Amino acid sequence: MSLFKNSKLYFSLLYLFLATIFIFHYFVSGQAVYGDGIGYYSYLHSWYFDADANFTNEYKHIYSYENNNSLSPIVSGSVQIVGSNSKGDALNHFSPGMAILLLPFYVLADGATNLANFFGASLPRHGYSNIYQIIVGVGAISYTLIAIWISEQLLGLFSLSKRMSRFSVLTFIFNSNLIYYLAFDTINSHFASFFLSTLFFWYYFKNRTRFSFVKYLRLGAIVGLLFLTRPQDILISLVVFVDILLMLKNTKITLRQFFLGVSIFMLPLITSIIILISQWVSLFDTVSSHPYFSWMTSQSSLSMNFYSSLLDITNGLFFRTPIILICFCFYIYLLLKRKVDERIVLMSIFIFVQHILISFQGGWQAAAYGGRMYISTYPFFIILLSELLSYLQKKYSRKAAIIFATLFISLNIISAFSFVLFEKEASGGRFGTEEHTSRKIQLLIKSGMDWQR
Repeated sequence: MSLFKNSKLYFSLLYLFLATIFIFHYFVSGQAVYGDGIGYYSYLHSWYFDADANFTNEYKHIYSYENNNSLSPIVSGSVQIVGSNSKGDALNHFSPGMAILLLPFYVLADGATNLANFFGASLPRHGYSNIYQIIVGVGAISYTLIAIWISEQLLGLFSLSKRMSRFSVLTFIFNSNLIYYLAFDTINSHFASFFLSTLFFWYYFKNRTRFSFVKYLRLGAIVGLLFLTRPQDILISLVVFVDILLMLKNTKITLRQFFLGVSIFMLPLITSIIILISQWVSLFDTVSSHPYFSWMTSQSSLSMNFYSSLLDITNGLFFRTPIILICFCFYIYLLLKRKVDERIVLMSIFIFVQHILISFQGGWQAAAYGGRMYISTYPFFIILLSELLSYLQKKYSRKAAIIFATLFISLNIISAFSFVLFEKEASGGRFGTEEHTSRKIQLLIKSGMDWQR
């Protein structure tokens, strides 16, 4: 526990740990941009190198280790992964929020490439090579470290000690799919969703009792960026609307303050909505051709399985991350005992509405590790986990809380590495980690059979 007292050493070691996993996985699988990450990463190349919002050439790039690092990379004759509109342009339905956060690191990578070439290195300068992907990935890990620090500050607002806050956040990171999305699959939207939602709740609760127009402007900007990262996360604004209505009802603010606060909060949020919808309108021929809205016109659009996104064997939030199920059960216990903080109840409104949208939309069924669409709700579960660990420590002992955390961390680490080694459909010009594992197992079996003979 002495390590928890030295923040500089703690965060340095944690940063080194996550970065080491990322870089090791990078050189095994051959790249860090694959799957949905191709869509998010395409913004960086399009904005910086092409200075436009047409992603056709980005979706024609062939992602492989050799091609990414070629001075003259080959391209596909047609758009890959996504469809095309009537003009032949790639239908990039992914949102730009993650790219906004990572653009400085992309620029840094290009600067490093230019500097290396100035001294005769002859590195490819087209935005896809190792140096770009690695620096951008490490940039995502940087936001992760900030989010972890903010999470500790958030728990401090709930009167938790620094040691318990640090222990709780670290326990949750290693007990959930965050360890995968913050170390293995970093160039994606999940780190941004976690960072921004944590920032939102910390800033809001820190300034909750203070009415300020600047506060609502900043909150609107955070929610706007959340919307530009994962549009469903706009539902987090319900926390602000419900709370400010309660403030009006309890005469803590005037009607004039209420309308001004809401208007200022909505200003950056509406701006973000206009930006994203304008892009969609320019790309998609019809609303139904957008994957985010196709479920509305499908035959099963009116049917919703309320529990599948929680209990599905592969992607279910509760099934893949049982510690979250335990936290939720503890929340029910606190509600029944009337011991729950009203701020946690406010957060639960967002959780409930988010769950309904996820269940209707069905995106949780896509290939992924665990309930990735719920990552913006994780600050809620981090707080509950901290309450649970504090409860175990007070009722039993600190040792009991540590044993509890260690047990579930062990189960989650096994689950995460099982996914990476056996289930994950990694891409890249060379074998991915799961393909390497399969080949090694086959060789071991063959060797065993040969030895028996």
